[in-house]
Amino acid sequence: MSSTFADQGPYERVITIRSMEIDEIIVAAGIKILVMDIEGGEYELLRGAQLPGVERVFLELHDHLYGLDGVMQIMAAMAAKGFAFDPRGSSGACALFTRDLTLRAYDEAFALACV
Repeated sequence: MSSTFADQGPYERVITIRSMEIDEIIVAAGIKILVMDIEGGEYELLRGAQLPGVERVFLELHDHLYGLDGVMQIMAAMAAKGFAFDPRGSSGACALFTRDLTLRAYDEAFALACV
């Protein structure tokens, strides 16, 4: 397991990795769907990213790391980018956000990912 939160659990060592701007990666690769389970990292990532061209984001919310206030900030950040919480593909802590509100169908894999 990895996390940006040192107190999440026991760990062997801290490593430093080179980071890249996610919006640049999204544009360069033509990414339309993001699936995230990054142990609390989604909190900072989604607050700063614009997610150009992305239609759906499926992620696991980690309220035990950033609290309900963090969940609320993620929801607000996604709404500000034009995404709606999509209950059709959400289950428990796993949330689907859809930007194109005209999309009627979603991949069943999203709904089953956290079951």
